[in-house]
Amino acid sequence: MSHAPQSSPEVFRVRALDSDIVEEILAQDIKAVFYVNSFDGDSDHESLNFHSRAPIVHGIWMRLQFLDGEVMEGIAYNSISYLVDPGFFLLPTDPDSNNRLVYVRKSWLADHRVLGMRKL
Repeated sequence: MSHAPQSSPEVFRVRALDSDIVEEILAQDIKAVFYVNSFDGDSDHESLNFHSRAPIVHGIWMRLQFLDGEVMEGIAYNSISYLVDPGFFLLPTDPDSNNRLVYVRKSWLADHRVLGMRKL
């Protein structure tokens, strides 16, 4: 399993699907960046919380609530950058989620709670 980058990016380079046009988006202008398995997604998917098939990754297990009401759980790397950077990478813990990795902007969080620690 790959590890998330250790620091928050300032700019995301995004290429539209089926296009060669690349656009730079400032990190400060986004809620989150979702690295997904499929662009189709599953709008009927119900997130699982505290499931036994969660990835075993060293980090902080947390529940996030965005300002728009979206809730998700995942594991963030436990480091000083998590505390001081404007955003952090979250590895979703729902094994059936379409999200593989999420970059979360702290300014878009209404709430986030530490649920526990995961150790290898």
